[in-house]
Amino acid sequence: MADTLSTMAEADRAVAAIKQIKERTTKLPPVLVEAYKETLESSSSAIVRRFFEGLASQCPDALEYFIDVDKQKKVDDEKQTKLDSIS
Repeated sequence: MADTLSTMAEADRAVAAIKQIKERTTKLPPVLVEAYKETLESSSSAIVRRFFEGLASQCPDALEYFIDVDKQKKVDDEKQTKLDSIS
């Protein structure tokens, strides 16, 4: 797995993989979830948004595995916006 999701296509492929695993096993392996969480933490906000939008529309049951990453990304974005406004 890549260190980051750097394109929209990569985010879409991640969603497709998660959806397929979830459909076959009904749950996601913790090691896979942690790997994707780490990948999302270093990905851009736009890519993370695409990932979550994809999950929400294609595999909403998987969202519960990743919610903490989404919350942290929003907090980081708000901090960056405040810093940008100061500069």
